[in-house]
Amino acid sequence: MGLGFFVKTQETRNILFRYTQLYLHKTGNDALDKSWIEYNDFVLDARAPKAIRAAMWSFVISHFSDVDEFILGVSEKSVCDETNAIFKRFLVRDYLHSIGYKLPISADGDTKYKSAQTRSQIRRSNKLIEQMGITFTVSNDTEAYLSALAKLQPIHKNTWEKESGFYTDTFVRHMTLLAKYSDSTQLISAELSDAERTVAVLIGFVHKDTFYYYLSANEKSTNNKIKYGLSLHHFVIQWCSQQGLKYYDFLAGDYRYKRSFTDNILQFSYLFFQRPSLKTKLEHWLRGIKKRLSSKE
Repeated sequence: MGLGFFVKTQETRNILFRYTQLYLHKTGNDALDKSWIEYNDFVLDARAPKAIRAAMWSFVISHFSDVDEFILGVSEKSVCDETNAIFKRFLVRDYLHSIGYKLPISADGDTKYKSAQTRSQIRRSNKLIEQMGITFTVSNDTEAYLSALAKLQPIHKNTWEKESGFYTDTFVRHMTLLAKYSDSTQLISAELSDAERTVAVLIGFVHKDTFYYYLSANEKSTNNKIKYGLSLHHFVIQWCSQQGLKYYDFLAGDYRYKRSFTDNILQFSYLFFQRPSLKTKLEHWLRGIKKRLSSKE
């Protein structure tokens, strides 16, 4: 058994190329897709995921003959490789390639971070945060999550400005809707705060043996020795160790602070599988010429 939702769209690229597209679990509208999906794939019966995935894609390919592009992403390399094999006669456009980071957690609470400088910064920051009377709290309670979300929103918007998903009503509704779920995945919120203010907020999920970091924001201290963001990640990682979790997944996105915690890398891609036709072959040919010319500059 498997499950997947598709959205059919139309797109024109470079004036010449008009395509009918089918997105898996996305709309093709950037504003609506701000609630970014990672590890995107069909929902699959764990007893036979490969066979079911192949059967479902084969059905979709044969029953949507008018579709030029089937779009998958952001998905982990193993899923992309298996899907690639199913679309072996199609042209593949790698629209986005990214890496993510997954930190193994030590059961004794002594998780070693990759960067010695980061370890030193966290120790110094934690000491200063404690002297300021700022404390760490973490919860899997729905009310605490909604409260943390309200505190997170203005900090995130101030940090990321128009790139913040919180400027999009659909994203805000999505984040609020998460509080209504009641499955085996735990919704986790964490904060650094004192009696008067919250300086950092983090939201993530616990599923099986892994914590998935989804979203965070923090104020910037006037003291450059205080690293609210690094300290909050550290405290959540320590909490994960106490819960017996094995991994802290930073998800996709190549940022320096993630690299400072671990060099355990995951590969992600966002792929367009194009049905072979004169226009798709022409676009690939032109794209190849452009790439070669750019490499010579």
